[in-house]
Amino acid sequence: MTPRRLGYYGLAFGSGFAVLTIEIAGARLIAPVFGLSVVPWTAVIGVILAALAAGSLWGGRLADAGKVPLSRILFAAGLTGALPVVAAGFPWIARDLLGFIPGALVSALVLFAPPVFCLGAVVPYLVQADTDSLGTVGRRAGDMSAAATAGSILGSFCTGFVLLPLMPLTVLLGVTAGALVAMAALSARLLGGDRSGVHIAVAVAGLPALGALAAGLPADTLHAEQTLYGSVTVTDRTWADGSVVRELWQNGGSSSAEFVETGQPAHPYARVSLDILEEMRADADRILVLGGAALTLPVAFEAWSPGVAVDVVEIDPRVTSVARAYFAFGNEERPAIRVVHEDARVHLRTESRRYEVVYMDVFDHLLTVPWTMVTEEALLAMSARLTPDGIFMANVLSPLAGPGTAFLERFRATLDAVFADVRVYLTDPALDPGATQNLVVVAANRVGVIPTPDRQQAQVPGRGAPLTDMWAPVEYLQAKVFTQGLRWR
Repeated sequence: MTPRRLGYYGLAFGSGFAVLTIEIAGARLIAPVFGLSVVPWTAVIGVILAALAAGSLWGGRLADAGKVPLSRILFAAGLTGALPVVAAGFPWIARDLLGFIPGALVSALVLFAPPVFCLGAVVPYLVQADTDSLGTVGRRAGDMSAAATAGSILGSFCTGFVLLPLMPLTVLLGVTAGALVAMAALSARLLGGDRSGVHIAVAVAGLPALGALAAGLPADTLHAEQTLYGSVTVTDRTWADGSVVRELWQNGGSSSAEFVETGQPAHPYARVSLDILEEMRADADRILVLGGAALTLPVAFEAWSPGVAVDVVEIDPRVTSVARAYFAFGNEERPAIRVVHEDARVHLRTESRRYEVVYMDVFDHLLTVPWTMVTEEALLAMSARLTPDGIFMANVLSPLAGPGTAFLERFRATLDAVFADVRVYLTDPALDPGATQNLVVVAANRVGVIPTPDRQQAQVPGRGAPLTDMWAPVEYLQAKVFTQGLRWR
């Protein structure tokens, strides 16, 4: 194989690699605004595929016309590849103006479609350049497509498992944009085109530097990183009452909050949960918490009843490391708290212990609960882990009026199918029913087991079929909160 043909394959491979890097990193970039549920992933994947198809169609015609060299197209891919770096705030604007689902589509279209559209033209150009007779055109097209697909395969693994945890998103996207400009220089050497090295050198060096500048932390941010499971940020902020609160943010949602001065929970649902459980304080020997985050709730359980053993299931070990470095969990040794890094559903299948309390506190965005944790099968697994007088509890975010209640009503129907007694408590009765708010769900396998605190219950009817592993449109149901207008007060 000649060096020139190897160069062709390298360009095809690189284009495929870049497409998957943009796709995966792009989905992470908009996660703080739209989460990582099926909605943003559908938007990103659909837009990427449409841009690839349109670019391939356009590229084939340009290649035949012979007027625009591939180097210019790749240079345009590099420059537009910097759009997510310089316009990272655009998804917030799109969601505010257009709503949840249209905002996700437009964000993907504006930020990720332009470079991918240009990359779609690469294979048609290379097939034409590598074809010397009609008798080999099929083989050449197959070879180039295979090289691009191989790049996409490696790009998906490298981006997800290596590059995302290695560097900030803006740096990764800046490096990708710089690599595309370098590919433009290689294309000019192989296929002809503008070989001026000054603007290419500036772009190759400048785009990653631009990404590094964009990755700088705001003044109130103590830590930020990308893990295998999502974006993680730690902030210190002054709340409306004047207290300084340290928060752990995962994919844009505040998953843990502590008062800096005391280390106690700042989110009202944690305090309300402890109040509901007050009658069980003397009898609680073991508690299971599904979803650890900064371990604020487990630490509060430990302080609430010093003799209790708290088992925590947290899927992301990096989050536990952050909790130890920045939150009350790391202030002292806590032998009563055992953290297991595992998927909660997997853990429930293998765990044999019984608990007085099983507390579900899992989210994958601002308010969305992973669908695998709210199905009938998942709740049955949690029910099986309870002692005869044990109770299940869950922190759920939902309004109490309007179309945004759709998920809460289906979840209530699912709870009713599993448990003998179900109640939903308000954390702040003064809130407008149309506002999204923390609700504490309490359920038990036997009637008469649930404590009877002096707290107002929310009247939530169960509507629809129970959610199951085979049919759980949780993201669709929870998206209705955004379509009715997300507000917190």
